[in-house]
Amino acid sequence: MGLFDRLRGRDADTTPDDSAPSADDVNADDSGVEALEEIGIRRLTAEDEARLEQARAGYAAHGIEPSDLQSIAAAYDRAVEADDGAIASADVVTLISTAIGDHLVAAAGHRWVVSTDPFGTDLAVEPPRHGIPVVTRTMVAVRWMGRERGWIPGVVGHLARAGRG
Repeated sequence: MGLFDRLRGRDADTTPDDSAPSADDVNADDSGVEALEEIGIRRLTAEDEARLEQARAGYAAHGIEPSDLQSIAAAYDRAVEADDGAIASADVVTLISTAIGDHLVAAAGHRWVVSTDPFGTDLAVEPPRHGIPVVTRTMVAVRWMGRERGWIPGVVGHLARAGRG
């Protein structure tokens, strides 16, 4: 018997427990699981725009052209490789996440918004068909902490294709 069979309750030594509640029997009041709050978005304020412009000011120094995904990937990979403290981690994350957002705006029709979800409020890009906003800062920060390389073309390329298609 395989692991998944045991997890599904098909272990040879057990019989199914018909008295266990099914998904239909559980309601929001007694499941112990709280419903996810809705994701809210709003347009950018002048202050939000200024934060983006401040990050964009670093593009030239790092060889970033937002319409060129490879330039963003190369800048990120160089920063991971160097990681000598010359540029603060938060600054790298802000620079690269803004460039990724700008790439999705230019290449796939996303738009910058401020997104609020159960985890907080941050700048994000919303797909053209008003799907779930992508908080680019979180996407970059998680990979930066793991010193992950080579992920930008695949991940951001997929988001751009999904946004267009």
